[in-house]
Amino acid sequence: MHTMKIKMRALALTAVAAALCCAPQPARAGGPGSAGVQVLKTDLSPRAAGMGGAFVAVADDAYGPGYNPAGLGQLYMPEASAMYFSGFEDSSLQHLSFVMPLPIQGLAGLDKPGLGVSALFSDSGSFLYSPIDSAGNVNSVSMDAESTRVIALSYGEKVYSGEVNLEGYKANLEQYLGLSVKYIGSELLETYSASAVAFDGGWLVKEPNLGLAFGASLHNFGSGVKYYQETTPLPSILRLGASYQRPTVMSQSLLLSLEGDLYLEEKLKSYRAGLEYHFQEMFNFRLGYRGGEDNSGASLGLGIHYESFALDFAMSLGGAVYNTTQVAFSYKFSAWRTAEIKKKARQYQQRPDPARKAAPAVRQPAKSQPKQPKKDNDFFWIY
Repeated sequence: MHTMKIKMRALALTAVAAALCCAPQPARAGGPGSAGVQVLKTDLSPRAAGMGGAFVAVADDAYGPGYNPAGLGQLYMPEASAMYFSGFEDSSLQHLSFVMPLPIQGLAGLDKPGLGVSALFSDSGSFLYSPIDSAGNVNSVSMDAESTRVIALSYGEKVYSGEVNLEGYKANLEQYLGLSVKYIGSELLETYSASAVAFDGGWLVKEPNLGLAFGASLHNFGSGVKYYQETTPLPSILRLGASYQRPTVMSQSLLLSLEGDLYLEEKLKSYRAGLEYHFQEMFNFRLGYRGGEDNSGASLGLGIHYESFALDFAMSLGGAVYNTTQVAFSYKFSAWRTAEIKKKARQYQQRPDPARKAAPAVRQPAKSQPKQPKKDNDFFWIY
């Protein structure tokens, strides 16, 4: 009965995600630039940006909810991060995020879910307004072109874990679902303001034995923003991708990722590919490429991890207009683990040595005994 309840919960969560991703949106005249709040299309993670933005099938850190909220179900320790983005001329963006596994069972009853909260603040630079009065004098006034703030709350969990027979191969699949709700506030020329509520939904499936993962997510599903009299749609994005991760030699590993993005409102496409190579236990080199869009070109990234601290840097090489740099500082609360992981660690450390036997209650007189050969089951537990 308990297994049946878990399956029913998983089916219900899958149905909710499918309804979110497949629900029709109002028909609007699309085209490049037809969506508002363009900052919602920005890569918020230096790690992802260094890999060309191909991150929907990875999404395993504090920036994961921005690409696929289902990735929150993979968390096993809290993480906090702060990012600074420098764009064209005086435009800038700051992003703060915090994610953590919850100390409760998820709705599907399989594992601990993950929760994330983030805040984005962007400034598109200044706009110089120079009106001419009736006397012919020019009075220049500088105003912020556009300022945006986005507050997001995200949730993700594992909804399925088991073996599936695929043409004779028993695949050990893990599936995750996630959802985000966002408040978006925007102001143009310090005069016109608008706000909206939007949703993100995501799905992630992994085969740990093969190192394969597939992801899909829909972002910025909402009614749009209304500055004055006209409502401008949000830049809805459909992301589809796959990733492959395997160890190479020693403690090194390689991560490859591919992704295709569809900008539904603007009828645009973007193709992304990236790699991350982890070496020397603390360095991560990243290389990526994106095509099919105005901001096409290569990207580079570097990550330095020391104990619980991480510093990530990324730079895009898309030309003079689209050259951007990002830097982020992250901290993982490694002393904090989910209760399940702590319990397993204690059991492993306290497991008795089978070679050690209890002493007899009554001491017997010593007798000469021939030496017995060492038993085969004598061994030590090493942690």
